[in-house]
Amino acid sequence: MIDPGEMKMVAANRAKTYAVLAALYSAPPSADLAALIRAGGLVAEGGGNALSAAANALTAAFGRAASFGLPEADIVAEHTRLFTLPSGVVPHESYYADENQRVGGHVTAAVKQYYDAAAAELTGACLELPDHIGVELEFMQFLCDIEAQFWTEPNEDGLRRCLDFQSGFLAEHLLRWHRGLCQKIQSETSLDIYRALATLTIEFLEAERTFVPELATEIHSEWRTPCASES
Repeated sequence: MIDPGEMKMVAANRAKTYAVLAALYSAPPSADLAALIRAGGLVAEGGGNALSAAANALTAAFGRAASFGLPEADIVAEHTRLFTLPSGVVPHESYYADENQRVGGHVTAAVKQYYDAAAAELTGACLELPDHIGVELEFMQFLCDIEAQFWTEPNEDGLRRCLDFQSGFLAEHLLRWHRGLCQKIQSETSLDIYRALATLTIEFLEAERTFVPELATEIHSEWRTPCASES
């Protein structure tokens, strides 16, 4: 039996993780974000050994950076080199989905269609193309926040639609290219912070690959609308 109160907390925790990941890809970490990460708790307990280890590794990397006095300028420079310069990892889905590695086009348009269909207002979309990894992660944060609200009511139809959006976007977009991007980050970065970020991204999204469709199926099954013969 699904516990709406428990699932609201799960959705809120997932939204927090998506928010942290989106922020780290979109800009160098602010002092407040770095402090939040050093405090730990980026993923809920019971998220799996590999996922918990990856979250702890990111927390530890930020802790070492603070302890060793890693200059903020070095972090900013590495973020710029990886995610802004043309010679970096190119954090756009279209680059990995297009055989000619062209940024933009039909892939980017398909991503934006998801945002428009969900009436999503994303801050990252103002600064980046819709298929930037930071914007796609922010979209998943948006959906998880909406899901948490639907668990409060609870709104059965809203939950079904929201989880279908999440499952579809993961399958059609994020899960098709995140690993290629993250492996490229791991091989090219000179900082533990960004190596740990890539690892956590892989582990978290792989956990989502299983969790979201299973929850969507459970919602459709447990809260299905009865047929006339069943009423």
